[in-house]
Amino acid sequence: MKVLLINPPGWQKGSTNLGLCYLASSLLAHKHKVLIFDVNATDKSPEAVAEKALEYAPDIIGFSLKTSTANAAFLLSKAIKKRYSKAIHVAGGAHITLAFKESLLGNPDIEYCFLGESERSFIAFVERLQDGRPVEEVPGIAYKKGGEVVVTPREYIEDLDSIPYPNLEVIENFSFKDFRYPMITSRGCPYPCTYCCVGVVSSKKWRARTPENIIEELKAVKERHGITSFEILDDNFTLRVDRAKKFCRLLIESGLNLSWYCHNGIRADKLDLELAKLMKEAGCTSVALGVESGDPLIFDSIKKGEPLEAIVNAVKCIKEAGMKAVGYFIIGLPGDSLEGIKNTIKFQKSLGLDHYTYGILNPYPYTEVYDTVKREGRMLMDIKESSHFSTTLTIPFEMPGFSRDDMEKAYYLARFQKLYDAIDNYEKKYKKRPERILYVDFAPASKFTDHLAKLLEGYELDVFCFQWRSDNYFKNRDSRKVTNLHVYVDTPYLSGRIKKFIKMFNLFRKRDYSMVFYNTETPQILLPPFLLIVRPKAFYLEAEDGATLLTLKDKEIKALLRKKAGSFVLTMPKLAVSLLVYPFFRLALIGFGFFLCLKKDGKAVDFTPDGPKFKDIDKGV
Repeated sequence: MKVLLINPPGWQKGSTNLGLCYLASSLLAHKHKVLIFDVNATDKSPEAVAEKALEYAPDIIGFSLKTSTANAAFLLSKAIKKRYSKAIHVAGGAHITLAFKESLLGNPDIEYCFLGESERSFIAFVERLQDGRPVEEVPGIAYKKGGEVVVTPREYIEDLDSIPYPNLEVIENFSFKDFRYPMITSRGCPYPCTYCCVGVVSSKKWRARTPENIIEELKAVKERHGITSFEILDDNFTLRVDRAKKFCRLLIESGLNLSWYCHNGIRADKLDLELAKLMKEAGCTSVALGVESGDPLIFDSIKKGEPLEAIVNAVKCIKEAGMKAVGYFIIGLPGDSLEGIKNTIKFQKSLGLDHYTYGILNPYPYTEVYDTVKREGRMLMDIKESSHFSTTLTIPFEMPGFSRDDMEKAYYLARFQKLYDAIDNYEKKYKKRPERILYVDFAPASKFTDHLAKLLEGYELDVFCFQWRSDNYFKNRDSRKVTNLHVYVDTPYLSGRIKKFIKMFNLFRKRDYSMVFYNTETPQILLPPFLLIVRPKAFYLEAEDGATLLTLKDKEIKALLRKKAGSFVLTMPKLAVSLLVYPFFRLALIGFGFFLCLKKDGKAVDFTPDGPKFKDIDKGV
C-alpha cells in the first residue's frame, strides 16, 4: 500500500521525527511505499500540504502528534480530507497515547489512533487493509464505534534489535549535510516522576538495544551518509550503567571518530566518574541533567527517586571528565513559588553549569501533575496551545501559591539572571531601588527594555538610540516604560557626529542616572568617551542573556579602553581633516557660486530648497 506520514509544524524547528522514520523503515521492509512530509521543516500551509497529498495519492495518511503540535495536525487532517478524501487518516505519538479519546471524538477526520510504539501494530493494520480483512483486533489501537471509543490491548516490543534502523531518506527534501544523527537506544522508564508521561507512552518497563546493534547502526549511517556527529534521545540511556560503559568502549574501539552529546535520558544517580570519562573518550562533548528544582522539598515531591546531592555529584563528574554540563529546570511544579524559584536559581548557580534552560511546567494529560493541577489549581488555556521549552512564553495554568503573574516573573528572573543580579546588587549597595535608568541602544533589535519592565517597577527609563530605532520605541513607549527618548540623527561629517555625541554625553552626566546599560552591539568606539564624560556610578554591559556589572576599575573595561584607544587615535587625523578642510570646502563652494554669477554667458545660480538652479541674469527670473 501507499502510505504518507506527516510531521506537523511546531516551535522546535530542525528536529527530526524519529518515530516516523522507524515506521517508514518497517513499512519498507514489508514492501509498502512510504513518504514523509516534514511540515515542521517547511511551514507549508494546510492547503499546500493538501495539494501535496493529492499529488502523492496515498491509501493511508498518518500524523505524529506531540501535545504542542496536536491542533496543527488536526487542521492538516481537515484540509487534506477536504481536498483528497480517499485516504484513511490515522494518528499516533505521545499526545495521542495520552488523549486518544478526546482526539477521536473531537476530530472526525481522524479514524484510528495508535497507542505507544507502533512499528508492529501499524504494519498489521496496513496489511489487514490491503488484504481486505477487519482491523478492529489490531493491538494498541483506538477507534470510534457507535459514538463510543473502543481500545484494544497494547503490546510492547521486547527485542528492540529486531526493529529495522530508522529510514530518514524517505523524508521529502531531506539532506544529511551537516546533520547531527538522532538515535534511540532504549525505550521506557520505570521511575514515577509526577510531571512525566514517558511511563504511559513508552511503558514502565525499560527495554534496550544491545551496544553492538547501536554501533552497527552508526557504522552503516556513517558509511552511507558520511555523518560526523550524533545525539542520543533516550528517556533513560544510562539506567544500566554497565551497558552504557560497554557502548562507549565499543565506540572507542570502532574508530568511527564521531562527536556526540546526550541532552536527554541521563539520571544523576546513574552516572559515575568512570562512565563520564568513557563518554568523553568516546567523543561525547555535552551532557544534560533534568534537575527540575533546587528546592529539596519540591525535588523530593516529584518522585524522581534520587537525592538532590546526586545532581551535585553528577555535575562534578561531567566537568571533571571534560564535558559540558547542562541543566533543565521546571517552573511551576506543585508546591513551587516565586521564592522557591529564587532558591532554585541559587542552587543552579552553585552547580557551575555551562548552560541551563528554564521552562514553564506543562501538565501533560493524565500525568500525576495534571491531576494535581485540575484538582487544586486552574487551567488558563487549552494545554495543546502551550509550548515546551520554547522561546515563546506560555503559562497554561496557575496554582493557589503560584499565580500566573508570579510564574511570568519567575521565568524572567530565571532567564535573565544577570539583569536580575544587576538590579539586586544595586539595591544591596545603595539600600534603595534604582529610580532613573539610561539605556544606550544602537543594536539591531534588542528586547532589553521589555525584559527590564518584567523585572523592575517604579523607575524612569531614558533611551538613547539611532533614528531608525526610534519608531519602535515610540510605538511601544508605554509597554516599555520609556520616559525620555533621545534620538541620534546621523550626519555625513565626522566633526558633526562628535559634536552631537559630546552634547548628549554631557546631558547624561548631568542627569545622574542610578544605572546605565550599554548594549554590546552599540559601536564600542563610543565607549571610552562615553565612560570618561558620563562617568556612571553603576555601569553595565548588556547582552541578550542579561547584564554584567562593570566599573572603570574593572580589568574588562580597562582592556576595552586600551583596545579602543588605538581606534580613537586613528580617528584623530580624520577629525582634524574634517575640522580644517570642511570650512575651506564651504568657502570654495561660495566662491564657485560667485564665479558662476559673474560668468559672461549671463547665467546665475539660484540656491533653492531643491538644489542649485541656473537662471538668466538679463531676464531677472
